[in-house]
Amino acid sequence: MKKTTLAVGLLLAAVGLSLWFFGRPAYRHYQERRALQQARQFLAKGDWRNASVSARQAIQLHPANLEACRIMADLAEAAHSVQALDWRRRVAELAPTLENKLLLAAIALRSQGPPFPLASQMLEDLRQPAQDVASYHLLLAERALKLNQPAEAEAQFVDASRLEPTNELHQFNLAVLRLRSTNVTSAAEARASLERLRASTNLGAVALRWLIGDRLGQKDLPAAERFSSQLLADPHATFEDRLQHLGILRQQNLPQYPAFLLTVKSEALTNAVKVYSLSSWMLSQKAPDEAMPWLSSLPPKLAAEQPVPLAFVDAYAAKKDWAGLDNYLQDQKWGELEFLRLAFLSHAAAEQRENLAAETRWRSAVRQAGDRLGALNYLLTLAGAWHADKSCEDLLWQIAQRFPREHWALVELGRFYLASQDTRGINKVSAALASFNPKDLMAKNNFATTALLLNLNLAAAHQTAKEIYTQHPDDPIITSTYAWSLHRQGQTKEALAALEKLKPEGLELPNVALYYGLLLSADGQHNKAAKYLALAQSAALLPEEKSLLAAAAPPK
Repeated sequence: MKKTTLAVGLLLAAVGLSLWFFGRPAYRHYQERRALQQARQFLAKGDWRNASVSARQAIQLHPANLEACRIMADLAEAAHSVQALDWRRRVAELAPTLENKLLLAAIALRSQGPPFPLASQMLEDLRQPAQDVASYHLLLAERALKLNQPAEAEAQFVDASRLEPTNELHQFNLAVLRLRSTNVTSAAEARASLERLRASTNLGAVALRWLIGDRLGQKDLPAAERFSSQLLADPHATFEDRLQHLGILRQQNLPQYPAFLLTVKSEALTNAVKVYSLSSWMLSQKAPDEAMPWLSSLPPKLAAEQPVPLAFVDAYAAKKDWAGLDNYLQDQKWGELEFLRLAFLSHAAAEQRENLAAETRWRSAVRQAGDRLGALNYLLTLAGAWHADKSCEDLLWQIAQRFPREHWALVELGRFYLASQDTRGINKVSAALASFNPKDLMAKNNFATTALLLNLNLAAAHQTAKEIYTQHPDDPIITSTYAWSLHRQGQTKEALAALEKLKPEGLELPNVALYYGLLLSADGQHNKAAKYLALAQSAALLPEEKSLLAAAAPPK
């Protein structure tokens, strides 16, 4: 009897263990599917907050849930969130399709300022696989427009139109581009094209937006108001369109303005993103004294929902109320955006000349950003806006080290060190770039040149100079580096021989003329050297090169 009872007990235990072992994953999978279904439903209703909560629940249960990550990316992008880049990056890692990579490049283009190093690297990496994809050329055109390169933008729009000849959007883009033309006839034709497109089901709203912008640019406020009123009647009109209409009414001081402002404020209360947009509009109108009271009157639950706290930060900053900003941020917790709260606390302290607190808080912000490229990139943007050069430098090195494939960070460091005439910094970043890409001749040449100027790692500098000269003996810059390397090894005659194989115009390039003049002077050919040393005066020289030039003045 005891044996039977024991056997039954063991059997029940085994069944229970099996149910736990096999049932637990099944239940987690059920929870994941349920959370994802709820996210879809909330998204369809426009309930972004609960859609985000449900999608996060699905991701917590299964971090590689592609659809949930895509929902988070879409929500972050729609909200203009600083997290959009990280979510798009995650989607592209889970599903590295060309479409996902292009979406990532698109958000990268909107997350940095000129010269858009992150997006530029992504677009260059996609050049071969995406060459025949219209959306790739549209991104190149967008970048060109942001860089004020209209001819390049037009060429990219033409390529997109060639790849998708039936897509009227590309012809529309060309019309918009030509709207900016200084040629009166071309601009008038583009304006007429946009007028015709107002009746288009797909592009009518977009055409109206450009016509409004065109009229605002021409200071024709009544015409801008007419187009804006037509746009608001379109089902595709957005909250941003209503804000623009509000601005047009305000500029004309029209009696409809107060009532329309109340309507817009009422609509904004339904959505935290709209609250942020309206607050930003108020600040853009130079009205921080209007924004702050309105933000302070919001229901507590809405006031605590991002990006509303960011709207408060912007309002305090617009008023330059740094003590108020510090006090507002002190007892809050921003979850995944905690790095931003700490960054703004750092800025508030810096503006109040509390340097130790500012430095401590900034270090905490960087730690909170962790290994999130989007977070680090946003901190980099803030540091640049606050003219914190040392913080920019440190962040770029951190990005370069934590994300080895993001060599744009090294390129930006190179620009930074060149602008600040930091020869040691150029040497360090050139070595890193050459290590990343052994085919980067410019990086190798810069490494060799700066190492020779600084008397650092001379064996590697001599070897590198010889290597790249052997590959490109006709390049004047590379030859001048090799010649200086030979001179430093006591082979001045050989150095001059290498330079004198170049064409005369190559020797007269200011940066090459410097080294040719130095070598001629070292060889005692002072009269001949004078011409080239004079040419070198117009070169953009590093401090060590300036010292060499000054020391090479002919004897009196």
